[in-house]
Amino acid sequence: PLERLSLPHVLGFLLNVPSRVTLGGLALPLSRPHWIGVRELGGTFYNLDSKLSAPVAIGAEPELRQFLREALSRGPSELFLVVPREVEEAGTWLLPE
Repeated sequence: PLERLSLPHVLGFLLNVPSRVTLGGLALPLSRPHWIGVRELGGTFYNLDSKLSAPVAIGAEPELRQFLREALSRGPSELFLVVPREVEEAGTWLLPE
């Protein structure tokens, strides 16, 4: 569950989400995987999607969890955590139950 993520131990997120295929201004009834990066800076999480003209502020931890929940609900998706090796080895990216 997203509520169990220990966000102070996570450097960033990579999301692989379905994205609508467009041709010019026409949206086709197809989707393909698209990667989105998310990173925290100064207490604010930012959406670093390459399809955006500039990074977009998501907000603090509650807004990030909602953003991730919505992104992952759009269809077949994946969420990768970017953590230091010691965090991965110790499993501290996840809060205890």
